[in-house]
Amino acid sequence: MGYLLAISSNHSVQLYLALSLTLLHTLFPRRPRVFTPDGHPVDGENSSTAFNRYSMLWCVTALRLAGKRNARFPALDYGTRSRTQPLISLVSSSSTLWKYVFTERWRTFAKQWALMFVQSVLTFASPYCVTQLLESLEKEEQRENAWLWLLAMGASAVCETVVHYRLVWIQWSEAGIPIRAQLIMAIFHKALRMKDSSNTSSTVENSKKKSPEAINLLTSDTVSFSKFTAVNHVLPFSCLELLLAGCFLFRLLGWQGTLAAAVVTAGCYPIHSAVVRGEQQAQKKLTTARDKKIRTVTEALHALRQIKFHALEDPWEASLAAVREEELQCVRRCFIASNVRSVWKVASPLLVASAAVITTTSLHEGGDIPVSAIFPLLELLPHLQASLGVIPLVVQDYLGARSNARRMEAFLNREEQKSILSPSLSGRLEFHNASIAWPAGDDSAGAEKEKAIRRFSLAGINLDFPVGEMSVVHGKTGCGKSLLLAAALGEADLLDGRIEVPMVNGKTPGTAFVSQTPWLQNSTLRDNILFGSPLEASRYEQVLAACALHPDLAALPDGDETLIGLRGVKLSGGQRVRVALARALYSTAPVLVLDDILASLDVHVARHVFFRALTGELCRGRTRIMATHQLDLCLPNAQYLVEIHDDYTITGQTTHHLSIDRPVDLEVDADWKPHSAEEKKKKKKKNERTKKIEDKSTLSHSSDMKVYKAYFKAAGGLTFTCIYLGGLISKQLAGALTTGSIRSDPRLYLFSSLLCVLLEVGFNLHRSAGSLRASRGLFRAITARVLRMPLLWLDSTPIGEMLKRFSTDTRMVDTFVLSTLSQCADCLVKMMVIISVGMYTSKYTSVLTLALVYASVQAGRRYLAARKTVAQAEAHTTAEILDLFTSSVSGVSTIRPFGAVNRFVEEMHDRIDALSTARRHFWMFNRWIALQMSLLAILFSVGMGAIGLLISIESSVLGFALAFSSAFSGTLFTAANGFGQLETFMGGASGVVAYSQLETEDQGGLDAPPNWPSKGELQARGLTVSYSPDLDPALKDISFAIGAGQRVGIVGRTGAGKSSLTLALLRLVEPQAGSIHIDGIDISTIKLHALRSRIAFVPQDPVLFSGTVRSNLDYFHRLSDDTLEEALRRVGLLVDKDKINEKSGLYTLDSPISTGGTNMSQGQRQLLCLARILIHEPKIVILDEATSAVDNKTDSLIQDTLWMEQEIGRTLIVVAHRLRTVVSFDQLIVLAEGKIVEMGRPADLWKRRGSFYELVQNSGDRDFLSQTLSHHDGSI
Repeated sequence: MGYLLAISSNHSVQLYLALSLTLLHTLFPRRPRVFTPDGHPVDGENSSTAFNRYSMLWCVTALRLAGKRNARFPALDYGTRSRTQPLISLVSSSSTLWKYVFTERWRTFAKQWALMFVQSVLTFASPYCVTQLLESLEKEEQRENAWLWLLAMGASAVCETVVHYRLVWIQWSEAGIPIRAQLIMAIFHKALRMKDSSNTSSTVENSKKKSPEAINLLTSDTVSFSKFTAVNHVLPFSCLELLLAGCFLFRLLGWQGTLAAAVVTAGCYPIHSAVVRGEQQAQKKLTTARDKKIRTVTEALHALRQIKFHALEDPWEASLAAVREEELQCVRRCFIASNVRSVWKVASPLLVASAAVITTTSLHEGGDIPVSAIFPLLELLPHLQASLGVIPLVVQDYLGARSNARRMEAFLNREEQKSILSPSLSGRLEFHNASIAWPAGDDSAGAEKEKAIRRFSLAGINLDFPVGEMSVVHGKTGCGKSLLLAAALGEADLLDGRIEVPMVNGKTPGTAFVSQTPWLQNSTLRDNILFGSPLEASRYEQVLAACALHPDLAALPDGDETLIGLRGVKLSGGQRVRVALARALYSTAPVLVLDDILASLDVHVARHVFFRALTGELCRGRTRIMATHQLDLCLPNAQYLVEIHDDYTITGQTTHHLSIDRPVDLEVDADWKPHSAEEKKKKKKKNERTKKIEDKSTLSHSSDMKVYKAYFKAAGGLTFTCIYLGGLISKQLAGALTTGSIRSDPRLYLFSSLLCVLLEVGFNLHRSAGSLRASRGLFRAITARVLRMPLLWLDSTPIGEMLKRFSTDTRMVDTFVLSTLSQCADCLVKMMVIISVGMYTSKYTSVLTLALVYASVQAGRRYLAARKTVAQAEAHTTAEILDLFTSSVSGVSTIRPFGAVNRFVEEMHDRIDALSTARRHFWMFNRWIALQMSLLAILFSVGMGAIGLLISIESSVLGFALAFSSAFSGTLFTAANGFGQLETFMGGASGVVAYSQLETEDQGGLDAPPNWPSKGELQARGLTVSYSPDLDPALKDISFAIGAGQRVGIVGRTGAGKSSLTLALLRLVEPQAGSIHIDGIDISTIKLHALRSRIAFVPQDPVLFSGTVRSNLDYFHRLSDDTLEEALRRVGLLVDKDKINEKSGLYTLDSPISTGGTNMSQGQRQLLCLARILIHEPKIVILDEATSAVDNKTDSLIQDTLWMEQEIGRTLIVVAHRLRTVVSFDQLIVLAEGKIVEMGRPADLWKRRGSFYELVQNSGDRDFLSQTLSHHDGSI
């Protein structure tokens, strides 16, 4: 016997030792702390102990950091970084994202499902212990077991809580976050390799929707799909939980009540399906409507200047209001579907519980249900509610994720740009019997479209560009010069033949490209020039000097560190071209491809760039291929000439046999020197003043009472607010009545349940109506203001910020603000009820309740501070990802020739890691606060039970207290998390409210006479113009007079103030002194709309709208086809009817126009804008370099057209770099440094040998100009 006891004792000791060692093992870290090469700590999860991992204590350090300013979170662990995630690649069109993700991450999913099963079992352990506890209190002989069941309740709740939050952490850290990172990278990787089909009219619809669709994939579809992969286990978990709830219900109420509940549950599922189906259809329509709105808004924001030039604010406001109303109707349907789901979520568990309770009480003797069944039933109701409510949500998420997956699969399966370039063994760039066309888009567009709209193509090309020399490509406007250059870059479809180019390292074409409309990054000017290359100071300075950028740097507020905005929006057209050229020169590419880069430069700067950059030391030994119309300047220094003839045949020949005079090489007159200390000080003050000007038009984004007041005012004012608050209180009172009547009176319980449902319906409808009113009113307000903002605001505000207000922030206002606010208010009322129950139960429980509230508030404060930091980091990194994506997609035809794709991929990896870091810490802190709240609630429940047992509280009172205390953790966490979400959403609402209160241009003034201007006379008196009172004047005390019907040219070097003068004539910049009179009326006294709608203006960089040629010529569809065709014919764009199906490069009224007119050349866009003004018969026409990108023949045609305009009495004001455009005009105004230096007839100015004479002598057309001026002088 002693031997057996010894063995038993020995086994017990071994068991205790094993348990002790196991527990001790959980206190040792798995590895030492890890740091990045720069000494920054790496995420500590894998370096922490098992105890810290499961208790989430390992994140306390990061939580403490997040509460500080300028917090820098720990770096991602190696295994969670974007670079270590495999790139998603769908091998074939039959491959699916589901299959790929499941195959790659099946271990994570298996872990989720295993933990899910354990949690499902543990979920009902605590209610079971409560049942046993209350039963032991009801029976005197079992009271000694009460303490055991109380401890078991606490232990089971702790186990269930730890397993639950471990599962939730895994679902995001190992599934949701890394899968989204993979999806973003896959979409970006694909976008950099897709065909750039925006230049072909056959794919207008593709190009029209490509960018917004990709943006939606990035911002919406990746989120939804990754979310479902994270919560995929919830559906089987909910079904299992529902099954276990049924078993537990059988234990509480017997088979009759359980059968009734099962029958009602089965009857609910058809309704569940209908609810899910209805919400899914509503969401699908909403997605389509939002895509349409984003396309329209994006197009409007990129064309804001054009809209202002032509006083099109009202029609565009109406157009935006129409697409917005379509979206709001879909939002309303989603609200209705969501409300039905919300009501059903409340009603379905109440129906199940009511059926079970009524059946049981009708069969139970005395009609009462025991206390030991009632309060566990109260605890079971949330599980029923969660299961029945979550199942349709998860099914909807699955259907949404399936739709998201299909959209992403369609994008990832799009056709990529195939390599059409072959390595050149000789190092020469050669075309061998090549036939080329613009990229046709992916195969999904269908062959029928290709047959319906013939692609523009060039055939039979045989060219041999000499190595290390300059070659010139010449031809009429729209003949295909850009297509030929695109083929040399590999950015076209090769239909036949072969193209050979020199390769770097035998793999990558060594080509630098400068497009006709330069692509620049939203970065500093220096970063744009370096373009990822290391800085070599001497070479960098040499490039700046060659591109004449030193004077521009002196004028910029931060020199070459100035942020130039997306596409270089803060630079002039000429500056953008020279920065893009500097990027090409700084690169080491042996081949430079240049598309008409001299068209945007004035004569003096163009000559400097040509002689110092294109034919200077930096280009020595480099092959240069340049499309240009300026043959007089370029041809003498070119060794090869490519001509595209009128019949679209192409010939190439050397220039040795051509008799050409070499033009004089002139230097730019401004030698740049480093700024002195005084100059830097002045520049700094100017920059600060500019910053203040930009800040005047924005409001702080704090979620203060002003934002709430503005929002509720838009939602319906005081009446809406009072009804809203009354509905919140009524809902909670009805809920309390329902809980209190479940045992005393089943009929009252049924009535109060019905009242809860009705109040939920009414409150949701009222809330939805107010939300729609606020959404409609605020969007209308921001639309009206943004369309009418001053020019300085448009130039200083990034397009991305404006787009965010109209998309992400507006979506928050539409969907989340009021619903999240209602959720927070509900939680506050519930917490008050729970606290009241704790205070009511006993004076001892009152102390415990107050202590718990204090601890919860302290934890909540830490969480909210950290969450705010994380939310800001996430918003910032998301904006950076979108900025890089939109910039890269628009510049893919420049990035690929530079061989910079991999560098942009690496940059995206870094930005995705920053987003993953923010998202990881968001869920880390979210799980931490939830775990703390749950453990505090368990402590609260156990404490309430212990106090009740010590002071012998009645079982009914104790059960009532335990039922409410068990809901404390969920309510408190929902409140804390809801307040964090509300702060984020109100941040979006704050941005919308700020935009709705912007100060627009002054829209007041007098109505202009009906026929004004009738003559076209114009006078300026002492005109001084500045873009802001705090900035230096752009025009200084100028005066001039223009007679009715005169043709006046405005000339001068870059920065002279030519464009500023044209803007002043339209009041796009307001004068600080002086006045402008048109037909005797001071333009500052009349309404802006009247002024701009009656003066025609064509800018240097015209913007076209998506649609057709007809819709671009006639916005309101008021004119006949004959009138429109005549305008097209006058500018040389109308195709002959018998040549419609032939390759002509011309257009019909039904020819499609892509967004921005990207399927037309720059010159063709200018001509179409000129045709637009010819059909409206304005008395005053202003052209700002409107023919800079057309060939000389087309320019002569335009001159003839303009001469006809003078004959019918129109006054023409033309800004021109190309002097041959204005040399035959009635009068010239020569500007320099914002002042008029000469004014008079061209022939008279030429004879004076002043500034105009100097411009003529520096021009490549000086022989033509001299002959023309001599002829005009002799004819007078």
